[in-house]
Amino acid sequence: MKTSVVERPAQHWVGYHLQGPWQETVPQGFAQLKVWAARHGLSGEWMAIYYGNPQELPPEELRVETVLTVPADYALAAGGDIQHGTLAGGHYFHTCTEVLNNDFFAAWNEFFAQLQARSDWQVDNRPCYEHYLSDGSQSGNWLLNMYIPVRPR
Repeated sequence: MKTSVVERPAQHWVGYHLQGPWQETVPQGFAQLKVWAARHGLSGEWMAIYYGNPQELPPEELRVETVLTVPADYALAAGGDIQHGTLAGGHYFHTCTEVLNNDFFAAWNEFFAQLQARSDWQVDNRPCYEHYLSDGSQSGNWLLNMYIPVRPR
């Protein structure tokens, strides 16, 4: 797995905030977002923003935002359950990887192990996220960028 530390700009988004096991909430959130985006003729980058550590929290306490990036000046109409937010910019540990058979946990575990082996960067308190480069919802195989927020040690 090839990794690097990159500087990312803040990214504005619209999407859904869900709580519960990620293997359930992420597909649910993207299904809702796909319908909403089609209805509003909106396109952008598809991302999942993760809150919580699955090794420390029970699945029902994990949170995720399934989002689509939008321009900074995008005006969200009032009403409805869609939300608008901003993903913080800054330094992130990055990899571009292929996830096979929907095994996101194995990819994240390997990615975190790569970061823990480094002596120059440590995890920051911002959320981790995935940026999807392909739709593997039918095949279970995904191409994506993964990001872990970091700060110097």
